[in-house]
Amino acid sequence: MRKSIFALLALVISLFGTQCWAQTCGGLEQPPCPLSITNTFSPGTTTNTYDFSGTGDGTLTVHFVRVLTTFTLTVTVDHTIDGLAEGVFPPNTACVKYATNGSLCDEYDFSGNPAVTHGPNGVPVKGTDYRGLITLTLSYFYFGPVHDPAFLHAPGDNATAVYTEDILRAYSSYPPCPDEATCDNAPPVTKTNTTNNTAVGDPTMDGDTPGLSAVAAFDKPLEETDCFQWVSPAQNGQVFTAGEEIEVEFQLFHGNTCAGAPIRDKDARLSLSRVDSGHLVLVRIGKDEGGKHFHFDNEDGVNEREVDTEGLQPGIYIITVFSDEFSPQTRTVKIQ
Repeated sequence: MRKSIFALLALVISLFGTQCWAQTCGGLEQPPCPLSITNTFSPGTTTNTYDFSGTGDGTLTVHFVRVLTTFTLTVTVDHTIDGLAEGVFPPNTACVKYATNGSLCDEYDFSGNPAVTHGPNGVPVKGTDYRGLITLTLSYFYFGPVHDPAFLHAPGDNATAVYTEDILRAYSSYPPCPDEATCDNAPPVTKTNTTNNTAVGDPTMDGDTPGLSAVAAFDKPLEETDCFQWVSPAQNGQVFTAGEEIEVEFQLFHGNTCAGAPIRDKDARLSLSRVDSGHLVLVRIGKDEGGKHFHFDNEDGVNEREVDTEGLQPGIYIITVFSDEFSPQTRTVKIQ
């Protein structure tokens, strides 16, 4: 009789061990239990979206350039964030606390079927299951200030991985809209950080990686606090014709005031996004004649580069310039 009771108890523990047993998650003052979504990839299905927005945990899209086999890929949201590799990132680098899940950080872990795919945690293997880089696109909701956004990747086994690299390629957020007539049906601004005129509320970021393991949105402190000043486009809502190049120019000054001699920013990057059905969609842009970085015009004291609009659909687009010297800055333009 005693053995049967113990056997029954063991069965109960085994059944409920993954469902917040002993209040290790999901209980009072405990983080929620991890959430998982599984999708199937195949040569004919190279992109899948993992939508955790119902629980306030954002949306992650996984895109393979080419898939060679058929496999399942599971993404699990975890609120226990892996550590940072020592000395790789600036002090005070911190994970982003989402506004819609009780101000918790979100980590996205990948796993698969080890019987089919044999990478760490059963994820697909490059060269066997797929070729090329994998693009990860993350959207979430955030009310806090943005300094230097980062999309960190922790290669290796989920249980022992630490964040060692920033895969961020593009970053965008809903900007202030100049006026209803110019912005047409662009969604309203959810919140604006009036301290530095930086739009915050619903960022979207993406990055490329050769393999799949934990990723999360982070915010790094600025290396400098420099004064940013737009030169071109001169104002929000400026209209361009598809095929016309957009001159993106800004000046940067040491200190908190835009005074003195303008300086060069070698690390500034540019992203382009558009508003589609209430969501931000990042748009891949090619290199201009000088490459993908900003160039410094010594005579005018401006950091500059061009954006080619050839082939872009008409609509509202957001230009975002970001760097480790200033918080992300945005301009809206209308392409007709």
